[in-house]
Amino acid sequence: MKTIKGQDLTIEDVCDVVYKNEKITLPEDKSFWETIEKSRKFLEDYISTGVPTYGVTTDFGDSCHNQISVDKAGELQRDICTYHGIGLGPKFDHETGRAVVLARLNGNVKGGHSAIRPELAKIMVELLNKDIIPVIPELGSVGASGDLTPLSYLGAVIMGQRTVYYKGKIVPTMEAFNKEGIKPLPLEAKEGLAIMNGTSVMTAVASLAWKKAERLAKISDFFTAVTSEITRGKDTPFVAKVSEIKNHKGQCESAAYVYDIIKDSKRVWRYEEFLQNQIEKMNGKGFVAQTNKIQDRYSIRCAPQITGVYRDTLRFARDLITEELNSANDNPLVDIEAERLYNTGNFYGGHICAACDYMRTALANIADLSDKQAEVIIDGKFNGLTENLIPFTPADHPRAGLRLGFKAAQITISAIRGEIATYCFPVSLTSAPTEALNQDKVSMGTISARKFAEQIDLLFLQYGTHMLAAMQAVDLAGYDDFAPFTKKVHDEVRKMSAFVEDDRELDKEATAVAEWLKTTELFA
Repeated sequence: MKTIKGQDLTIEDVCDVVYKNEKITLPEDKSFWETIEKSRKFLEDYISTGVPTYGVTTDFGDSCHNQISVDKAGELQRDICTYHGIGLGPKFDHETGRAVVLARLNGNVKGGHSAIRPELAKIMVELLNKDIIPVIPELGSVGASGDLTPLSYLGAVIMGQRTVYYKGKIVPTMEAFNKEGIKPLPLEAKEGLAIMNGTSVMTAVASLAWKKAERLAKISDFFTAVTSEITRGKDTPFVAKVSEIKNHKGQCESAAYVYDIIKDSKRVWRYEEFLQNQIEKMNGKGFVAQTNKIQDRYSIRCAPQITGVYRDTLRFARDLITEELNSANDNPLVDIEAERLYNTGNFYGGHICAACDYMRTALANIADLSDKQAEVIIDGKFNGLTENLIPFTPADHPRAGLRLGFKAAQITISAIRGEIATYCFPVSLTSAPTEALNQDKVSMGTISARKFAEQIDLLFLQYGTHMLAAMQAVDLAGYDDFAPFTKKVHDEVRKMSAFVEDDRELDKEATAVAEWLKTTELFA
């Protein structure tokens, strides 16, 4: 049971509620509810004086010069949910919808700043615990005045309108409410804005995407380790001292992960042994053209520096996402200690947009690293194996010349890598004025988060294909000499895809491995 109190919510908490259906509750302590109730009373007393209160006794955005009477305040909040019902395109899935409700609840109960009634917080708890989740279209938010349009679908559901995910189906909200004994709650003064005028959709999407992206760091490092093994690389780039000298925490983590694998491999040279066994002695000669190079390619030797950037970007993005999860991000906000009401811009999604913009660039870099490492293992000119990782085939074999192996797989890897790179343009720079020039500088954070999530799915497909090639190379090079961890990965992959003796379609197998990579405990 997770207690939701507007603070200390983590990405892992979100994932537990979303994927493990962990139940939630609100705090039992008296001070929490006193704050909620005191904040609500302050708002009601404030608007009763006749002072124009943005979005409560005035219209919204550029129309805020239009003031209404207090007795129309509830109707106005219900109306904002209605006219924002123009979300379009694909729908966020059930899991994302759960994350949205949780994020919105956590923001709305923080410090009483949203001035909602206790019953509004309680009905959101019911939605999650009874798994009645709004069906939210993906398109329609510029992420500046919050996720107004997508969050209107949460507001409408609270009032018993539109549709929800319920027991594996999409049904009218009232059908689910009636079965669960829930009464719809008409929104009252300020509550439409409290629900809609915030960053909870982009933050929910970013939270779930970040957790998926986190495991890609270890998979990328595994590809470095196995590439070093396949090509008979050296251990030097992964020695701890090298990365300690460089200073970056992510690089140190990456190098340590790789070294922990290759230290038990019979195929990776300890540098001193390499010099002793693989380098021709000068013996007084003025020149020797060495058969073996003393350094590996950048895609191996610089891999900790590349995946290290990814790991550090993950750390940076996690901080921004977590801070946003625990923020009060609607407008106006109430400060009961100062007895003030603030018209402000905490709904602006710039931090989420920045986190996701940075993550997409970091993702593209490890995708590019994968593409280069796949070239090194698939192209027989670089590894002492066969071209395109075909089985060793004598010239007089009936299938000689009729085996092309992983030639097309490499093209697929490069194609996905190229598509992943198209996601790198900083979405924050696509800001353009809207809503009668009131929203004249917008964050585009929701789009950035959505693109982040899409890009991750592409990279898992690329990694699934890369993994098939890597395990083919392990078999060709000699399974017994590889590190124990590499053998564990190999054995799991072989449950989904056998060694490619003669050419066959690999699409379903690559997809199966991609899905396995998303859940296996080997890279947890």
